[in-house]
Amino acid sequence: MDKKLETLRKEIDHIDKELLELLAKRMAVVAKVGALKKEKHASIIDEKRYEELLQSKAMFAEKIGLSKEFIRQIYALIHDYAVELQKKI
Repeated sequence: MDKKLETLRKEIDHIDKELLELLAKRMAVVAKVGALKKEKHASIIDEKRYEELLQSKAMFAEKIGLSKEFIRQIYALIHDYAVELQKKI
C-alpha cells in the first residue's frame, strides 16, 4: 500500500504543478487584459462578465462531477487576485 500511496501522491504533485503553471499562464493573460483596459480607460471589473464566468464554470463543474460551490469559491479567489493584479498595472 505504501508504494501505491506514494505513486498516487506523485500523481497529485504532478497535477498540482500543472494547475499552478496554468494559473500563471492565466494571470499573464489577465495582465495583458489589464494593460488593454488601462489603455482604453475601461473599468477593471466587469460584473456581467464575472457573473457569466461564475455561472458557466459552475455548470461545467457540475457536469464533470465537481461541486458548483467549490468551483465558485475557487473562481472568486482567482477573480480577486486578477483584479489586484490589474490594479497594479
